[in-house]
Amino acid sequence: MGRISAMLAVVGGFGTCLDVCAFQQQMAIGCNGSRLALAEGWTGEVVSNANEDGSMRGCTIMSNDETTHTVKIDGLEADLGKFSAAVYRKVTSDAKRQNYVGFRPGTLPPHLLPTYRAFAMDECARETVLEALQQNNVRPFSSAREDIQITQVSIPPKPGKKKKKGGKKKGQDKSLEETKPVATWETYPTLNEALKAGWEPGQSFSFVASNVKGQKVEQVDMKPKPVI
Repeated sequence: MGRISAMLAVVGGFGTCLDVCAFQQQMAIGCNGSRLALAEGWTGEVVSNANEDGSMRGCTIMSNDETTHTVKIDGLEADLGKFSAAVYRKVTSDAKRQNYVGFRPGTLPPHLLPTYRAFAMDECARETVLEALQQNNVRPFSSAREDIQITQVSIPPKPGKKKKKGGKKKGQDKSLEETKPVATWETYPTLNEALKAGWEPGQSFSFVASNVKGQKVEQVDMKPKPVI
């Protein structure tokens, strides 16, 4: 598979939001890190429904100039659910190894959970963008990760409560039965707003990444030329 930053191997427990921010800065060590296994059951893919050749679905890259690009990720096509869940499981698992005053060992303070969710969503989005660049032969600059601006974040609706099945009246016409409306995704201006609206790790999401810095790399044909 492509790249994932060589971060979560050094994750420890986060005590405050500032700890997470410091870790994110430490994590942005460049764009040539190796992907690490984050959790059991996750094999290293960014999207769980890639094309047959392993490339990402639902990805569109528009070049504003030679080094600045805009990346659109369609969460319906590119399922980011497993990756976001893997990041969240890793950071919370490592955080449980720490001791928190007033809490039993292995217990996370509830007020820290929103910070871990925010980290998982942000990390998932940025790594998806970097993966998209690689698959489209764009070499990201060293500061590309922190320069990315993420907007127009769309998330799926919250699953509704299951209603008890009622008995169907005799002779009832199936054509008269109500059809379930198609669930529509809600769009928010930022990741933070999407988190407040209820996004959870394990869900996919769509977004637009602007100010993505990288240089297009021309592919070199390594096939030997025929001898005439």
